[in-house]
Amino acid sequence: MNIMGMGIVELAVIFLVSFLVLGPSKSIDMAKTLGKVIRDLKSAVADMTSAIDLDQTPPPAAPQKKELPGTPVNLEENTPGNSEDE
Repeated sequence: MNIMGMGIVELAVIFLVSFLVLGPSKSIDMAKTLGKVIRDLKSAVADMTSAIDLDQTPPPAAPQKKELPGTPVNLEENTPGNSEDE
């Protein structure tokens, strides 16, 4: 597992040194603050992502009328028994 090019051992050393320098009470406060910052950052990224997705989705298309090809046929003139030849 690498985080920014550092392994688990390097991260553990950094946390240990920060714990020794800051002391137990300050370390806990810093961890809480860091957790809040990360949570807020994730929330902001999720909000921006959803806003970008909403901007990129096209509005629904209006329903279009379907027109059949050809001209309408008058059925009364073409029915058998109505011809002028009889």
